[in-house]
Amino acid sequence: MSRTFGWAVLTMAVAMGLTVMAGEKAPVPFQDAMKSNAAATGPMGLRAHATAKDYDAIAKDAATIKANYALIEAFWVQRKVEDAIAFSKTGSKAAADLETAAKAKDDGAIAAATMALTPTCGGCHMVHRERLPDMTSEIK
Repeated sequence: MSRTFGWAVLTMAVAMGLTVMAGEKAPVPFQDAMKSNAAATGPMGLRAHATAKDYDAIAKDAATIKANYALIEAFWVQRKVEDAIAFSKTGSKAAADLETAAKAKDDGAIAAATMALTPTCGGCHMVHRERLPDMTSEIK
């Protein structure tokens, strides 16, 4: 009986350990890139700039997002997470397209690039981000 109990306790400890190890706090540069993207795409960034047709600001937002996606992609490449790498590449291309469209003052292309950019953040977050009770996040 005690041997069975011992194995049960050991199994639970291993399972709990694997669960705890599954979550990872993102490194500060990765967190900074995420926060920067949130600001660049948020209500005081891209959304406001697109509404105001402030093409220079849209181009600046796009350049920021593109640079951030380079850091984000490098993070996922290092971990060999293929779907996250794909999200990063799609986001980077959409940001480059957005920057080009803003410089050309092409509202249709700006809208298309924004539509391509938006789901890259949410899609990756749904799969790879875990929101904790204290409202911080860990990587799954």
